[in-house]
Amino acid sequence: MSGWSNIHYRDFWDVPRMVIATSSEGTFLFWSRFDETLDDYTDHYEVWRLPELTAAELSGSWEALHERALERVPNMPLRALPFSVTQP
Repeated sequence: MSGWSNIHYRDFWDVPRMVIATSSEGTFLFWSRFDETLDDYTDHYEVWRLPELTAAELSGSWEALHERALERVPNMPLRALPFSVTQP
């Protein structure tokens, strides 16, 4: 996957915990959830390919976006995002 654009993220804790980015292959959600059992965030991103999102969807809650996924993509290690994201 290359040529990433329209990168948005929320919940920065050491790394961004939710990221939405678009490539030539589609729009993707990367989510490192908080695991209550571990009392910590997971060490990977769960990844989904999403339908194209509207500005309203990007500005609203992202908690249920994965339920709209077109497909589930393999998990990705936290530090392996294929694009750069810096803390604001």
